[in-house]
Amino acid sequence: MTDSTIQNRHIVVVDDEQSICEIIASYLSSLGYTIYKAFNADNAIEIIKNRKIDLVLTDIKMPGKSGIDLLRWIKEFNPFLPVIISTGFPTLDTAIKGLKLGAYDYLTKPFHLEEVGQKVLRAMQTCQLEEDNLLFSRLVSLHEVTKVLSSTHDIVELNNRFLDYSVKLSRSNAGALMYLNEAHRLITSVTSPPPFHDSFWDHPTFQSAAMWAIENRESLALNASRNDAPEGIPQLPENVQSYIVFPLKTPKKSLGALNLIRVQDSISFSNVELEITNVLASQASISIENARLYQNIRDNYLKTIRGFALAVEAKDKYTLGHSENVMKYTVVLARHLNLSDGEIEQIKYAGLLHDVGKIGVDEAILNKPGKLSIKEFEQIKQHPDLGCRILSDVPFFDSLIPLIRHHHEYFNGQGYPDGLAKEEIPFGARILSVTDAFEAMTSNRPYRKAMPNEVAYEILSKEKDNQFDPTVVEAFLDVMKVSST
Repeated sequence: MTDSTIQNRHIVVVDDEQSICEIIASYLSSLGYTIYKAFNADNAIEIIKNRKIDLVLTDIKMPGKSGIDLLRWIKEFNPFLPVIISTGFPTLDTAIKGLKLGAYDYLTKPFHLEEVGQKVLRAMQTCQLEEDNLLFSRLVSLHEVTKVLSSTHDIVELNNRFLDYSVKLSRSNAGALMYLNEAHRLITSVTSPPPFHDSFWDHPTFQSAAMWAIENRESLALNASRNDAPEGIPQLPENVQSYIVFPLKTPKKSLGALNLIRVQDSISFSNVELEITNVLASQASISIENARLYQNIRDNYLKTIRGFALAVEAKDKYTLGHSENVMKYTVVLARHLNLSDGEIEQIKYAGLLHDVGKIGVDEAILNKPGKLSIKEFEQIKQHPDLGCRILSDVPFFDSLIPLIRHHHEYFNGQGYPDGLAKEEIPFGARILSVTDAFEAMTSNRPYRKAMPNEVAYEILSKEKDNQFDPTVVEAFLDVMKVSST
């Protein structure tokens, strides 16, 4: 163990014989350790609760709580904190009992100071090895976590995953993500779990500490027993033992802050936990900014394509609002069919954009009041393929293309453009087929007036297994019956 490592190690020496406590403390201090002296178990407990302690060396026989009592408490409070016990009894029964309870080693009085130093050093080396192993295992976990975080562009999902992983990796009792709004004020975005009461994270300490971390672009750790917080940051709430806050930042921008706490009677955050969480916060900041950029680009593309949809409907006064209505029916039906959130979002936008290809269809054909000729209908049948070509250069809409292309396929294989049948047709396209047909039947068209809902229901039922997937039709009729009651 290097001198620099020893100097960063803190030891509590506990002995009711003050002279012995002073001698051991003086010797270990001369080796470079930082020493805290306690003359009974209660004093030691207060020190351990309020300081970052790396090892406890305690006598067994003391007035009040014994060294064994102290050992039991330590192993409940922090099972990783090494304890060396000392005894002056000629029998080793008590020392063996201590080892069974989790003591690292024991000393038999009288002992040489060199022996104390050697056993403390071995305990520290073992502790360092355990920390290194813990760090390695958490780095492996961190690697897996960062891969997961970088795999999603959904900002809500990303926030929830990031905070959940942060709380678990740091073994916190609770956490919160705060983001800066346009007015440069902190807004609590998500908490895990919602602790104590709704306004908990509005406490002045958390707000001011988070803003300090953001403005200084560095992490900050506070403990209940210490008064070393930067100027202007109040004391922690009474029920909080330890608090850490990490800035969420990119090289050019500050996003917000990750806040984590441990409640009273908990061990303070370790250096390993601070380092791991700091790395996680840095990686997550990049993922969050990427997700925001992705969302902005996607929204801009969607506005453009929505404009195309409106342009199509502007060519045909009878279809004004058709795509919006199909989208609404489709979302309700998809939820009723228990599709995932991702699938629902996918089919939602496919519903909005399913007729975008009609922008390339002659306006006279779209508004023709009578029956279409074979040639005219062939032109109409081109709109799914044309819509796919319009969207094909936009990566965000790759998943929508099969739904848009095949929403006019028939369940019996007699539809267009590819004559797919049954399970060959994407499920989302089968849903669109039903909702598109129902909306068209119940709306005015240049060649007929809108049908009553009941008539449209009958047609859907009649065309089960022919034009429509029977499962989708039944689900749609269930939804519509519920909504009409």
